[in-house]
Amino acid sequence: MEPIGVIDIGSNSVRLVVYEGAVRAPTPVFNEKVLCGLGRSVATTGSLGTEAVERALTALTRFKVIARILSVKNLRVIATAAVRDAQNGREFIERGERALGVSIEVLSGEKEARLAAQGIMMGFIDADGIAGDLGGGSLELIDLAQDRLKEAATLPLGGLRLIDTTGNKIERAMEVIDGALASLPWLGNGEGRTFYAVGGTWRSLAKMHMDQSHYPLRVMQGYRLSSREALDLCEQFRRVKKPLDLPGIMGVARARREVLPFGALVLERLLRRMQPRQVVFSVFGIREGLIYSLLPPHEQIRDPLISFCEDYARQRSRSVEHDSGGGASGMASWCSKPGSST
Repeated sequence: MEPIGVIDIGSNSVRLVVYEGAVRAPTPVFNEKVLCGLGRSVATTGSLGTEAVERALTALTRFKVIARILSVKNLRVIATAAVRDAQNGREFIERGERALGVSIEVLSGEKEARLAAQGIMMGFIDADGIAGDLGGGSLELIDLAQDRLKEAATLPLGGLRLIDTTGNKIERAMEVIDGALASLPWLGNGEGRTFYAVGGTWRSLAKMHMDQSHYPLRVMQGYRLSSREALDLCEQFRRVKKPLDLPGIMGVARARREVLPFGALVLERLLRRMQPRQVVFSVFGIREGLIYSLLPPHEQIRDPLISFCEDYARQRSRSVEHDSGGGASGMASWCSKPGSST
C-alpha cells in the first residue's frame, strides 16, 4: 500500500492520477488533467502541434513535482494514439522523458484496447458485452465475455481526429464513422448485450443526461441508460443548430464541448450497428487497467467492493473482523442495502 502514480498522455488531455496503492479497488488521492490537444492536427499534418507539445511538457514537469511531494516511487507513464501516430512523436517522447526523469511507454493499439478492457474488469464483476474507449485520437473496441477478451480493434475515430479529418463538418463525419465500423463484422455480437462506454467525451454525455433527468446522485460509475435513451441523447446534437443551447451542456468543460457532437455521433452509429440492450458508463479506463494488469491473478478475481471495504478498514485503523457485523462481507452487504449511503 504505497502510492502508485499513472500519467496518461492522451490525444486530448494529459492526466496524473495517484492511487493509494496498487490494489483490487484502488483509491485515488490525487487527480489532475490538462487539456493539451496533442492530437488536434495529427491527421492532416502528421505531427503534434508546437503549442500542444509545450503545454504537455509543462504539465509533465508539474506532475513530476507533484509525484515527488506525494512520495510516489512507482510512476508509470503511458502515451496513446496521438503520440503513436505522429511523425514527431519520438522527439516528444524524448523531451517528455527528460522532463519526468522516467521512461514513457507508447502503447500499441492492441495494448491500449487490452488495458481499456482490463479497466472494465477492474470496475465490474463478470463483465459481458462490448467496451468502447473513445479518446481524442482513436476508438478502442473490445468484446468481453465474462472477463475473457475476445475480439479487439482500434479505429481512427477519436473526437479531435474527426474534427481534423472532416474540417469540423459533422455531416461528413457520419460517412467516415460508418465506413470504419463496417470493417468490424463482429460488432453484431453486441446485440442484446451491454455496451460499456469509457472516455471523457462519453462521460460528459452521461453528465448531460443526469442534468436533464434531474438524477439525484453524482455517481458516474455504473450509470446506465437503455439503448433507446442513449440514442435519444445522442440525436439531440443533430436536431439542433446550436449544440450550446442543449440543456446540461454548460456543465461540461469548455474544451470538451467542441468534441461532444462528434462523440455523440460515434456512439449513435455504434449503437445502431450493435443494438445492445443498455449502455453502462465507466469511470475506469486504461489507467485503472494498467493497475489491474499489475495485480496477481488471485487479486484480480476478488470482489472489488469487498476488497475496498477490507482495505479501508485496515488503512483507517478499524478492525476487519468487527466492522459492520460480519467483517468486510458484512460491510459490503450493508452498503448494498436500499437507502444506505456509500
